[in-house]
Amino acid sequence: MTGAEALVQQGKVEGLQQGEIQAKREFLLKLLDIRIGNVPDTISRKISRMRSRSRLETLLEQAATAQTLDDIEWQ
Repeated sequence: MTGAEALVQQGKVEGLQQGEIQAKREFLLKLLDIRIGNVPDTISRKISRMRSRSRLETLLEQAATAQTLDDIEWQ
């Protein structure tokens, strides 16, 4: 693989990872809206800044059973 091909491949991988993270953010916001109701802007902004797939997955798991926003560990 040439240097250019490696860069293209790396770009594809990074693009897929960013797409996955964005999808998790959107799903988390939708899930919170369904389970809890209107999501405050502060929480929405916090979610939109998250970059960790594993952190988003943890929040998704918590949101699936949360009754209130206080049931979710945001830190």
